[in-house]
Amino acid sequence: MPLLACFFVSILFFFRVMQVQLEVQKALDDTGRQLAVYLSGDEEAQTDGAVGLLAAEAVFRKELLGRETVADYVEGGIFGISLLNSELTGDDISLRAVYRIRLPVKLLGNFSVQIAQKAECRKWTGWNETGEADGDDIWVYITETGTVYHTARSCTHLSLSIQSVDMDKITELRNENGSKYRACEICAEENNNSGKVYITDQGDCYHQDLNCSGIKRTVIMIRLSEVGGRRACSKCGTQGE
Repeated sequence: MPLLACFFVSILFFFRVMQVQLEVQKALDDTGRQLAVYLSGDEEAQTDGAVGLLAAEAVFRKELLGRETVADYVEGGIFGISLLNSELTGDDISLRAVYRIRLPVKLLGNFSVQIAQKAECRKWTGWNETGEADGDDIWVYITETGTVYHTARSCTHLSLSIQSVDMDKITELRNENGSKYRACEICAEENNNSGKVYITDQGDCYHQDLNCSGIKRTVIMIRLSEVGGRRACSKCGTQGE
């Protein structure tokens, strides 16, 4: 009987250990995600590792509150889990939890086993509009039908300034390069001399449909290595060459 009892206790202990590990790991992962945002905006926590560690422990304990399995089987409950070996350096967050799980039935004395777990992530640093990135494969911007790529989201070729003008005055107007406006091949009729049309400072066409793909911009952000045969924008693309 004692051997049989020990066998069942061992099986129970195995499943309890797995359950505790799952709950601790979830708390570590959730803590890492929250710290990734918190540390990116708190200068003191970024420069002082002790402050960052205190923040990690506070978030971690809060994530574990109400988890009865951890409270029942971890020596010291949620306060018996140490994060002292964690590292919060640079842009990396490495959370390491060390704790001991006690045997659920005291047939073999106060036996316990030490468990170590970790979660790693990077601080959220956001992105900048210039498209800068590590290495040469920077982020650039394209449109669905465009033949060029842009290194700046604010490029005027992407953020078009659309004007509504009278059609009977279109022959008098010029774009920023001094060129005349011609009829858009998609939406405009050359023989239509009345009504309103739409132009941009950078374009060389006038449009009768405000939703024409010639003036509508759906901007997509991709890596420079994915632009295919598109050439650099003459206005902003020199930064990506």
